[in-house]
Parts: sequence; structure tokens; C-alpha cells
Amino acid sequence: MSRRCPRAAGFTLIELVVVIVLTAIVASFMVLFLDAPMQSYFAQTRRSDLVDSANRITGAVTADVRIALPNSVRVNPAHTALELLATAGMARYYDLGDKGTAPPPPAGVELTIGSTVTAPFGTLDSFGSQTVPYHPSFLSIGNLGAPGYDAYNGAPEVMTGTGTHVTVNPNPGPPFVTGENQVTFTGTVMTFQAAGAPATQPSVHNAYLVSGPVSYVCNPNPGNPAAGTVMRYSGYAVSPAQPVPPVGGSSALIAHDVSACTISLVAAPGGYAYGQLAILRVTLASNGEALQVFFEVATEYAE
Repeated sequence: MSRRCPRAAGFTLIELVVVIVLTAIVASFMVLFLDAPMQSYFAQTRRSDLVDSANRITGAVTADVRIALPNSVRVNPAHTALELLATAGMARYYDLGDKGTAPPPPAGVELTIGSTVTAPFGTLDSFGSQTVPYHPSFLSIGNLGAPGYDAYNGAPEVMTGTGTHVTVNPNPGPPFVTGENQVTFTGTVMTFQAAGAPATQPSVHNAYLVSGPVSYVCNPNPGNPAAGTVMRYSGYAVSPAQPVPPVGGSSALIAHDVSACTISLVAAPGGYAYGQLAILRVTLASNGEALQVFFEVATEYAE
């Protein structure tokens, strides 16, 4: 009696090879179909990052330049850094005779330009919304950015120094009315000389509270844009020479991926004492994607 052995079940080597080949073909088609959407997603992410960096640059620089102390915006010779004196408020002051001379106004109301400031003076409006006395870093009147009238040079003719302490009282009481402020000095006395400015650039009784210098510094890197940055500096000391980068204070990263940057400055038109225009050209790049940023921003205060 004969006995037949049962045939073993399973895949043959040829069948296994065929399955592997078909699987590879299907996987290849899947990669082809998925690669384009994935590359598109990453490209869109890079573009979004560049647009976000551009918005941060334009937003930060615009906000600071618009409220800069008139004629305080300056650019370094390499056109990679911009500096300004940031303000915390502006108000018109009572000049000699503004309150009338018959009868004479009470002491501490009018500011006599060209004379030593030992008494308080008043403003026709408010520096801001504060309701209690506050102490700005500096107070400036008549800054023209010219020799003898340059706040950066520590000239007492246009801005208080570190030896003068300024107090603004938002509710001084009579003879002031609601909405007027009173400014008091202690320490080193001041002698504002705004009235001695050139006849073509007179002061019109604006006083500015200055919080301190602010700088924007570009560090472009054409070879490696990811390492290129735009930085914002604040809280450092006022200096006659523009520091690049400033020493001391604090810094903040505004944008990265900076491959090129040029900053220029247009002075006020002839016959006008104020009105500087800052122009920035920044190129942002990331893995083959590039964005050109060009914008202009003018100081907001008009005398």
C-alpha cells in the first residue's frame, strides 16, 4: 500500500519576488503623489515665516520712528543701523506772555526760553493719560539736530541731562485747568535755547518727554541668510556718536533670515524744521524662497 506526501502550503520564491516588485512600484507612485503636496507645504511654511519676519520689521520700526523726537533719527555710515530718541508724550508749553501780562501770570506757569529754568512751567494740554505724577527720563525743547541744538550731544539748550530730574504733574490745580500739566525740575538747572534757533526754523512751543534711545541694527548674511538678523536695542545711554551695536540696555530679535539690508534717511524739506523720512530695504531668504521688503516711514510730529 502506497502513501502520498501532502504538498507544503506557502509562497514560492517567484511569487514573493513578484509581490516585492509590485509593492515597490505602488510605493513609488505613492511617493510621487505625496511629494508635491509635501514640498508645497514646506514652501508655503517658509513663505509664511518670511512674511511674518517682514511684518515684524515694518511694524516695530514704524511704531518707533513715528513718535521719535523730531530730528533725532540718524543712520550710520554703513547704512545698516538706525537710531532715534523715543518719546513718551508731547505737549505745548506756556511761553512768555502766553498767559497775558496784565495782570502778570502766577509764577511757575510760563517758560522763558533763554533764561535759567528754576521754576516749574505749565502746558496747554496733557502729555498723556497719566493721573499721578510721573518721571520721564528726559525733556526736550527745540531739537534741530544741528550744532548747538542736538539732543545727542548733551547740549542743555535742547534736552535735559542725567543730572536733571523731571517730574510731570497731571493735576497741578489752580491756576491750571483740567487737561493741563505742570513740569518741575530738580538737580542741574536748564537753559533751553529754542528761541535762538535760526529764523527759518523757529520753535513753536512743543515740549517732548523722551524715554531714551532706540536702535535697529541689521546684521545681513548673504552666504547664510538664516544667520542674518534685525535686532532692536533700548535702555542704553545717550551718546554723541551712534553706537553700533549699542552697549548696555536690552536687545530683542525682530527678524531672522536676513540676506541684505540698507537703511537710508531723508532730511526735512527745505524751510521745514522737522519731518525726517526713514527708508528701509531688506531682503529675506530661506531655502530658495526670497522676499524683498521696501518701506518708508516719516516722523509723525509736525511743528
